[in-house]
Amino acid sequence: MGTICVTGTASGIGAATKAKLEAQGHRVIGVDLRNAEVCGDLSQPGDRKRIVDEVNALCGGVLDGLVPCAGVSTPVPNELIVRVNFYGTLAIVNGLRPVLEKGTNSAVVMISSNSTTMTPGLSVDDAMAYLQQDEESVVARFSSPAAFVAYPAGKLAVAFWVRMNAADWMKSGIRLNAVAPGVIDTGMTRPLLDMPGVKDSLDMIPIPRGRWGQPEEIANAIAFLGSSEASYVVGQILFVDGGTDALLQPTAHPHPLPGGPRT
Repeated sequence: MGTICVTGTASGIGAATKAKLEAQGHRVIGVDLRNAEVCGDLSQPGDRKRIVDEVNALCGGVLDGLVPCAGVSTPVPNELIVRVNFYGTLAIVNGLRPVLEKGTNSAVVMISSNSTTMTPGLSVDDAMAYLQQDEESVVARFSSPAAFVAYPAGKLAVAFWVRMNAADWMKSGIRLNAVAPGVIDTGMTRPLLDMPGVKDSLDMIPIPRGRWGQPEEIANAIAFLGSSEASYVVGQILFVDGGTDALLQPTAHPHPLPGGPRT
């Protein structure tokens, strides 16, 4: 069994993932604002560095897996969504790469979202801004409360980042993948039900499975992607959303390579 760092372990998907991995016999180093082995605020650059240093010390310089589950959503201000969900996440992932390179069958499982493929008005440019611009510029880009795409754009950027970097990280023996949850019954989604119009919007989301997902169902997918059973799975985004993405975009994946006309 290995040593795995999981962020966001105080609640929701992170807590379920920690419990799942510990039940499998892994040692889990939890990270959260409080009630964790390492406490810190991913929106703060100083805390990001300290978190990396403390995890490095706790794992003894060798880490076998990383699951950056920590994240925030509406009604949290867009600034925190930008800083925590993308830049804070990447700071931890990149900062722990050296110790992951020393691990055994190391894997990183990141958290995207099915909002990446079902949010009207979301553009690739919104996601590329995260990847191409500095943190402060992206905070400014989504500074208006009406900039509702801050969350799905950041999650799309996470998916793009995984795809863009998977081959390079594999050279160092680290598999990069992500899960894309649908609507999951957590402490982050429940407050949305009290916001005007949001409950109606959530109820309109078609879910072939017929219900919201549970954190444990996402944790099961994360545990699989991080395990040796997924040793040939690299650079993939696994939708765990009860069938919503497949229903709304049945021909979007796989996408053939562009080419000239057939002769």
